[in-house]
Amino acid sequence: MTAVTVLIPAHNAAATLAATLDSLAAQTYRDFSVLIVDDASRDNTADIARGYSGRIAIEVLTLAQNAGVAGALNQGLATIRTPYIARLDADDLAMPTRLEKQVAFLEANPDVAVCSTWMELFYDDGRPSQFLPKPQHDAAIKTALVQYCSMSHGASMFRKSFFDDVGVFNTSLDFAEDYDLWTRGALLGKRYANLPEALSRYRQHDNRVGVQKRQLQYERDLAIKRKYISALLDGASPGHLAEFFSLLTAFSSKEIALAVVQQSMPLLLKLGRRLPDETLFGDIVSGCIGRHLR
Repeated sequence: MTAVTVLIPAHNAAATLAATLDSLAAQTYRDFSVLIVDDASRDNTADIARGYSGRIAIEVLTLAQNAGVAGALNQGLATIRTPYIARLDADDLAMPTRLEKQVAFLEANPDVAVCSTWMELFYDDGRPSQFLPKPQHDAAIKTALVQYCSMSHGASMFRKSFFDDVGVFNTSLDFAEDYDLWTRGALLGKRYANLPEALSRYRQHDNRVGVQKRQLQYERDLAIKRKYISALLDGASPGHLAEFFSLLTAFSSKEIALAVVQQSMPLLLKLGRRLPDETLFGDIVSGCIGRHLR
């Protein structure tokens, strides 16, 4: 049996998909296949994908109706039987050793359910690339989840058993489906790791969700934070902690921000005792206070 399936949802991705598949054809690790979920594209996305059948093992699952990213991923997951599932978006690139290093890490660390990597953010217009580091170890990743999505979904490799235990993507949370998945897995005790190397390249352009859907993304960000924090607090109300932690929050005045900080202190103390990396949590809290009150 093939060891890895690379799962790629694609909607009208003709302009970028070839570069993505070229990056997979150049992988040093060869025991993989690619599943393209063509999410009701109106261009020749599917034809481009099928054109790679002589270079890599590739299958195209075509959806008659647009399902959105989470829905497309779920339909793809339902067909996958390989022990490992790697994610890649249809406009991103995998560095040549990405699959090799992630498989090796998961084989050497059977307690880890998901292995992601750092990412390089790159631009088609010639602007310099930027690097997106993430916390490396499980304790720091789970602690950082109170503030942001501390694993890069499009750079991740999962054990299939992770989805068997945690469930699939929440289709009501498109644009934040990965953040929701990480918090659900964390609450079930799944262990995470980020390799401290940029093994994926994330294409930056104006069609990215964060630019066009920022308000919706913020609302879902808060909803996921509230659920995660409440669970860590044994079901207690998280108060305004979601707004306090969110990097997207901008209070209308310093007075309101100060009131939120003061009201949140008892909950922050309790939450800090429930998270595995107390030092990182202290740094996050200090950074939030400084950002809101500056």
